[in-house]
Amino acid sequence: MANKFLPSVLQTIAYFVSSHGLGHATRSVAVINDIHACRKDIHFLIVSDLPYLFWKKNLDPAILFDTYQLKTDIGLLQTDPLNFNLPKSVGMISQYLSRPVDYYSKLLISMEKYNLCHIVCDISPLGINIANYLGIKKSLVENFTWDWIYKPFIQKHSAFKEICLKLGEIFSTVNLRIQVTPFCEKVKGTVAVKPIHRRFQLEPNCIRKKLNLKNSKRIITVTATGIDLYTNLKEFVKHSPYHFIFCGEHKSAEADKNITLVSTNDSIHFPDLIRASSAVIGKVGYGMTVECWAAKTKFFGIMRENFRESEILKDFITKNQIGEAVTLDQFTSSGWKNHFHEQLKDSKKVIASRENGNRNAAQNIIQIASG
Repeated sequence: MANKFLPSVLQTIAYFVSSHGLGHATRSVAVINDIHACRKDIHFLIVSDLPYLFWKKNLDPAILFDTYQLKTDIGLLQTDPLNFNLPKSVGMISQYLSRPVDYYSKLLISMEKYNLCHIVCDISPLGINIANYLGIKKSLVENFTWDWIYKPFIQKHSAFKEICLKLGEIFSTVNLRIQVTPFCEKVKGTVAVKPIHRRFQLEPNCIRKKLNLKNSKRIITVTATGIDLYTNLKEFVKHSPYHFIFCGEHKSAEADKNITLVSTNDSIHFPDLIRASSAVIGKVGYGMTVECWAAKTKFFGIMRENFRESEILKDFITKNQIGEAVTLDQFTSSGWKNHFHEQLKDSKKVIASRENGNRNAAQNIIQIASG
């Protein structure tokens, strides 16, 4: 809930969330919820460019929090959901890293009204720089850092070498570094935790009722922002024995006996929809991969071939036998659609839950913030 009390009365944790991909935000939600479960007297200031509605929908209603709208890092400048522009990215990252902390004077002034006890960053270097400027302890939560992502690009653009060195120095200053499975590169002196994901709320039969699904067809959830999967799947869906849930914006999609459309602002908790599904088709990213893993739902992911994290997530998907990661070209082929049917034919879900790293991460952050 929005903060109804004088902020200076409560200790505040500022949480800086990367602007690159929704997985950083869903992971941050999970950690914040568990910090609150352990310490209900902590208020949160979430610095992110995601809308307030996202946080309100996903955080425990009892949590006191405020948001500050700001793009907290650059990542890579994407030309579409699966590709990016390296030359433009170099320029924007260099400019971003050259800004002094007082460039963010409005944020600093806004933070003065809070009794800040700690800053947590989900791979945003900005939060770390501000913590260093303010003399506040800081934690980093990551499954990769940007210097690791950028290193292979040095051969193409030499400016990335200086960028990587600068980022490496920033990330090395944190008091606590939590590496979340599946992490991309093990770093000495860090705390490794199991996958972090949003918790489930409703049982699968409740989700079917909310979706008004009266038949017993198995659910396939389709979600990939910016990729027109409906056009590729239209004929496949028509003759499929499954019921398809298309999430987000699919301008050409129409509800049918085999199709239900679910908007981004729908009241259904997305992890619950994943758990109610037999399979999810979507873009490979940390959040989607781990939430399918937690739900024990088959995941057929479309991967970014030129993004270094993708191979790590692909290995995690394969090792844990939760599905497979394919390229967009493979996805659009008729052979893959036949393979999809075969993969689901004998798929049976195991109800037992998997152990996550939410509480472990939260307790480590609380300990360092209280010390």
